[in-house]
Amino acid sequence: MLPSQHALLSLLSTRNSKSAHPHPQSLALLTDAQSAQLRSPLLNTEASLLNLTERFDSLHPEIRPGYRLLDNFPDHVSFHPCDRSNGRTLDRLCHEASADPSTLIVATDASVIPPRNMQAISVAHFWRLGEQVLLSKVLAGRATALDVELFAIRLGVVKATSFDVKCIIIITDSLTAARRAVDTSVHSGQTHSLAII
Repeated sequence: MLPSQHALLSLLSTRNSKSAHPHPQSLALLTDAQSAQLRSPLLNTEASLLNLTERFDSLHPEIRPGYRLLDNFPDHVSFHPCDRSNGRTLDRLCHEASADPSTLIVATDASVIPPRNMQAISVAHFWRLGEQVLLSKVLAGRATALDVELFAIRLGVVKATSFDVKCIIIITDSLTAARRAVDTSVHSGQTHSLAII
């Protein structure tokens, strides 16, 4: 069922228009002879409206996967804060991952040069079996540091999915941007989160 304010209602016949003001090209204004000759997807829509019984909810939880990603797949996404003064943890992770051919390590970073009259840049380095296989740099325009970090993660994830791998490890210095990468709620840089999900 279409909402009462939907624009399509002005094109339908009087029976299905829900009292909407008819458009000049509306089915309601056609003669019987014109209706008999007309072949249009609009006629198909008109004919099937009486058969529709389900309501469309554009905000139903099932069509908002970002709200459920971490709930449904907790073992697929994890965040590990790392102490910068102790590089051994990161070294051990990279060493273990570099031995597995089905694992890709993506190191992302971003640079915003003050004063903010310069374009920021997002970078992603791709490593597999201890070798760098790709380097990607993209201008991110004038943006906040968090948005540019989020764009770098997007750049890394989108390109990493083109590789034949089972595990993608993202290394970033912004845990806040990493958490935002899997959060599709309304926030600055939401388009990057939607592209990642």
